[in-house]
Amino acid sequence: MDLPFTQFAQSAPLFTLNEARARYKKDARNRSLPNLVHRLKQQGRVRQVANGVYAGTFATTPLDRYRVPAALREDAVVALHSALEFHGLANQTFQTVYYFSARSRKDVVFDAVTYHSVVPPRPLLSPAHRLLQTERGADNVLLTGRERSFVDCLLFLAYSGGVEELDKSLAMFPSFDYDAALNYLKLLRSPWLYSRLGFLLDRHADKLFFRGEVRDRFLRKLPRGVVYLADKRRGQRWVPLWKLMVPEPFSPSRTGSVPT
Repeated sequence: MDLPFTQFAQSAPLFTLNEARARYKKDARNRSLPNLVHRLKQQGRVRQVANGVYAGTFATTPLDRYRVPAALREDAVVALHSALEFHGLANQTFQTVYYFSARSRKDVVFDAVTYHSVVPPRPLLSPAHRLLQTERGADNVLLTGRERSFVDCLLFLAYSGGVEELDKSLAMFPSFDYDAALNYLKLLRSPWLYSRLGFLLDRHADKLFFRGEVRDRFLRKLPRGVVYLADKRRGQRWVPLWKLMVPEPFSPSRTGSVPT
């Protein structure tokens, strides 16, 4: 027999009103569950995360922050730096969880964590590509794969922690799926991303076996113009091989691999 709703609600780490309606077979016209939730909230037995999303005060299992986006948006995909965190490939854990959703929404803040929605790149808005290079992780969390996550961070630097953070993240990759990255770059049709990613991969070339034909595949796709690794600022260094302007702290990891 299912738990009584009150017991379920106050002990669930996270639930939505729609999930509760489905579980207890109540349609949207039935006001019993919203009324119960309102009463439990007043009594301090549930907390509101967002409209229609709640957390039980007496849950014995901590709330998994990466589960929250799916409760906020049906099409949510944990992405960008948050996906790297989930994969264990981030240098640090942010107090913001980023997720892709076709519809933007106002930030949600709960337990000092901000949940920020980002509209994905235009090619990913197509139903045929929405779930490209995504996977299900622990707790059934839907997130972008590790190579796609890294490319997305280069595309949305504001949600990545910056290029130094990404360079440290790349150092944590045990391997790198070049076919996955190149297929995704082909879909995005942004040549400047080949410069950014290729340069960073060159810094970890020995560990990630970035050499030979796979490296040449990046070099053949470089744009004609100048690309910046980060923001346009004074004092940056020109890396001709990758047609890239880079901040001074960045230097080639292999002697002679990036001509000056």
